[in-house]
Amino acid sequence: MIGIIGEGLIDFIARGTEDASMVFDSYIGGCGLNTATAASRLGSPVGFVGKLSSDMFGQRIIGHLVDNQLMFDPDLCAVSLPSLIGFASLDAEGKASYAFYCKGTAPVSYEKEELVNSLVLHTDLRVVHIGSVALAVEPGCDAILDALEALEVKPIIFLDPNIRPAVIDDLAQHRVRIERALSMATMVKLSDEDLLLLYPGCDVHSTAAKLAVERTMEVILTLGRKGSIWYTAEGKSFAQPIIDLPLIDTVGAGDTFSGALLSFLHEKECFGSDGQVPHFGMLSEELIKEALRYATAASAINCSRKGCNPPTKAEVLSLLGSV
Repeated sequence: MIGIIGEGLIDFIARGTEDASMVFDSYIGGCGLNTATAASRLGSPVGFVGKLSSDMFGQRIIGHLVDNQLMFDPDLCAVSLPSLIGFASLDAEGKASYAFYCKGTAPVSYEKEELVNSLVLHTDLRVVHIGSVALAVEPGCDAILDALEALEVKPIIFLDPNIRPAVIDDLAQHRVRIERALSMATMVKLSDEDLLLLYPGCDVHSTAAKLAVERTMEVILTLGRKGSIWYTAEGKSFAQPIIDLPLIDTVGAGDTFSGALLSFLHEKECFGSDGQVPHFGMLSEELIKEALRYATAASAINCSRKGCNPPTKAEVLSLLGSV
């Protein structure tokens, strides 16, 4: 099973501007929930370990979990705290800028003990995805790392920093937290923007390659319209260009990429199989290229739709068969 620890929220996405007013359409979103949805729609078993409010937005998200066959812990999904809300505006290229209202909300109120109790329910947990807003806002951010460190059987950790400066009070402190998460991770997927926020002024390519080798991890660097590059712990790299479909917006593009990558690797038993202690063996060049192409296709389809709306496996395979 794939476990996702992260936020589920409501995104209000601007249609455009009209005089002094702006009209928004609402969508279910959040890095964690988007990633979980993408992996589930692609056929993988997924457990969403997120806290949700009992308010009207939280109830809407619960319906989304059920509709997308996502397993969840009912004890975490009826919290009296409010839902997390995000607002997004799009530029001429469909790229989103965000504002979040997250302090004191249910998705960032994790406690270590409740996370441990929820995670151990999933005895077939192979890999856990962490990152973004849930890993940036106190008190839940530290509880996530504390809980993972406390588990007797350590799952493979897939980290997506997905850094949102709008929710971070102290970027220097957040860098320390991400460094702690990196020390636990086997895989990290991050954008060039993430890397520049973590290591200001760096060369993103050499820094990603160095991270992979020095920390013995797989690093997948996403570069927007320039595609993606997978850097291996053995010092190799594999580039993948984008699949250029008509663009509506980029909301959830990286999350869909992550979910598809997790789903592909899970299906290939790269995270181990049932009854085994989780492991992550050396990947072949062919498998890495296939995984990148699969994730790129899923992300391209998502970007051809409004909001985060990941594709099914049939849709991804159909696109790959036509390009």
